[in-house]
Amino acid sequence: MTNDRRNVVILPYFCEDEVTRYLKIADKLATCPRPRERCEFLLAASPRTSTSQRLLEAYSCLGNTTAFQCPTQIFGYPEGPTAMFWDCMDFLSEHYADSSGFGLWLESDMAPTQPDWLDRLSEEWHSEPEKPIMMGCFVPDVYRKRLFKRPRLILDHHINGGACYAMDFARHMPVSAREGCFDMIVYRYAHELGRAKRSRQIAFSTNRRIRRDLSDRSKVLVHGFQQDKDRFIDQCVAPLTEIEKATALLNPVLDRWESFKRTARIRLKNGGNHRDTLDNVLLAQRKLEVSDNRSTRIHRVA
Repeated sequence: MTNDRRNVVILPYFCEDEVTRYLKIADKLATCPRPRERCEFLLAASPRTSTSQRLLEAYSCLGNTTAFQCPTQIFGYPEGPTAMFWDCMDFLSEHYADSSGFGLWLESDMAPTQPDWLDRLSEEWHSEPEKPIMMGCFVPDVYRKRLFKRPRLILDHHINGGACYAMDFARHMPVSAREGCFDMIVYRYAHELGRAKRSRQIAFSTNRRIRRDLSDRSKVLVHGFQQDKDRFIDQCVAPLTEIEKATALLNPVLDRWESFKRTARIRLKNGGNHRDTLDNVLLAQRKLEVSDNRSTRIHRVA
């Protein structure tokens, strides 16, 4: 068995706005203690851009850093990001196959929230006899509920793409997994193999709640899905104020109140529309979390 447990943080970028956000994250990481397991960085530039020397310099101060130009000439959304993802997975499979660690697909609207974030993810990754091949934030089936109509499925269950992947992940996936939006497709195959792990340490957040999430020790990595990305990252990297620390005990109450308002808003809109996807996702995740917690308590009592 290999003793190589290196982790690789992948930073995919295609424009200067993303470079700027990653630089802010680098400044934040520079204030964190070095993780116990070796961490390296893969700077994955889109075929439409070139290597950012600013990124290379910033992340080289944090650990071994590789500048990688994604070779696949496919553009548009989601085809372009999906092609970049597979270019990076193939790179990991070729250069890190001996490592039992993971490659973290860190998008520019994702940020660590705890100083020991990478150690915590690594502990969870290695917590079971058979390691997963993907681990991340689980999104259950999401329905749009409408008055006097049957609920409509708007999003299939999957693990969000901003996740941890085995170094040899590409070798576990059939060719057909490379078609379509990558996170929706690969989860099906990883789940069939019994090696897709849900993690509550990686979570969605919003510009309204991110400051509360910074105080939540159960979360170590947040994703500002459908948010103003620059504002979100700015809030992620700003230190907690003394007032925020003092009022942290009220955060669970505020979270429940926010969920109540979100539910009321969706119902008043008669289920909402596709622009309300995030609200529906967060409500579905909240419902699943409550159900899981209830099952855990029943199991302990039994």
